[in-house]
Amino acid sequence: MEKVCQFFRNNYVLANCEDAIYKKSFSLNLSHYQMSQVPEIIEQCETLMKLFLNQNNLTKIPSSIGNLMRLQVLTLDYNKLDEFPSCICRLVRLKFLNVSCNNITRLPPELGYLTQLETFWCNNTGLLELPAEIRNCERLETLGVRGNPLKKLPESIGALTSLRWFTAEGCQLTEVPLTFALLSSLVHLNLKGNHLRRLPRMLMAMQKLRFVFLNENHIDEQPTRAQLEELRTLHILNLSKNPVSFHPDLQRMALRQTNLYVDLPQDLADICDGLSSRGSMNSQEQQEEQVRGVPQENDSSDWANSVRTSELDTTDESSLENNIEDLSVMLPEMSRFVTTF
Repeated sequence: MEKVCQFFRNNYVLANCEDAIYKKSFSLNLSHYQMSQVPEIIEQCETLMKLFLNQNNLTKIPSSIGNLMRLQVLTLDYNKLDEFPSCICRLVRLKFLNVSCNNITRLPPELGYLTQLETFWCNNTGLLELPAEIRNCERLETLGVRGNPLKKLPESIGALTSLRWFTAEGCQLTEVPLTFALLSSLVHLNLKGNHLRRLPRMLMAMQKLRFVFLNENHIDEQPTRAQLEELRTLHILNLSKNPVSFHPDLQRMALRQTNLYVDLPQDLADICDGLSSRGSMNSQEQQEEQVRGVPQENDSSDWANSVRTSELDTTDESSLENNIEDLSVMLPEMSRFVTTF
């Protein structure tokens, strides 16, 4: 039965490609087809601007993909790639790239050729370092490298002056480059679950920064009252589940400074006299509500839901691919493929 289903599945994929060629389509969705290889006919889809290959079993990408020079969106997340496809670096018009949840431990220096890139997801790939050449991706607004064994970030990351949303949650960072202070557009910074030992000093210089997640690190150096005063422009500064979070002085500050989140004791009477309890506001759910409730420059931006989107790994085709009908929602597996014959 599986072989029969695979036969129809492969033919359905080919039919989609042929249809895209005939209609000179701008978008092609080949996600969720359990493909082990990309059909060669794909190189004839010269008009494509969006190509969805996520959620398959791909182990490599044909070099001919690099000839689709109009591509602006490419999704490869949740495949079985064991290296970054070098052909991608020829797609100089690319604006959105997702390679999350593969086995990509290294990014080539040629990544810097993607100077039009605005969104890059490389979460949970085993990535060991970011190349210094990422400095050339000056239009990057969203960068995600969550869940990788990164021990440091390149100094060149400070050149990404358009960056507004950055997550390196669940990595192994022990410090943040001083050049972070140059990220003048950064709104959301998620460094949860790393190995930081102190509050990064450059945060005070980042005037547009609003959401900072430093929870679950190793921070044991207590920030001064003056430093916390400088960070009052932040909507959220999360220091919970750090050693410093249990310091009584910092807990008192958290009760007065509503943007500061630490671990508060169940009984606040011993550290607070006459102050209203704010212990119930330390939950992740309520932090999400606070983030979503803050007016943004652009309400449709993904950083308006910064906490929730920090957990994303896969591509949401509903926003990137508005005109492709997903038959899998309406039809069972077999009939999905049979309907094209």
